[in-house]
Amino acid sequence: MFPNYMRLAEQKIVGALIKKALGLGYLVSVYDGEEWSLKKSGDYEKITAEIAATDSTEFVFRKAEDGSKVGWLMLVHGNDEDVICDHTDNQLMNELVEGVDA
Repeated sequence: MFPNYMRLAEQKIVGALIKKALGLGYLVSVYDGEEWSLKKSGDYEKITAEIAATDSTEFVFRKAEDGSKVGWLMLVHGNDEDVICDHTDNQLMNELVEGVDA
């Protein structure tokens, strides 16, 4: 579950992003700006619990089947609908973020 201080608009967007990633068979690592608080997880609740510990959160997505890196994504908290700040520009990451930031 997301921290209670995280904005609702951001929870909706980030929740949809994580669900989509897990549905595509990706594992998620969470970097809170100081450390990797979670590595290669497929657990939605554990992932969302680690988000927004600082003013930005970074994700690395990997394919569960072989561990290959899909890409990186950065969230900047407090930006509401623009919470997704940047990501790796490749086909898989573009498909992942498509439609979740609207």
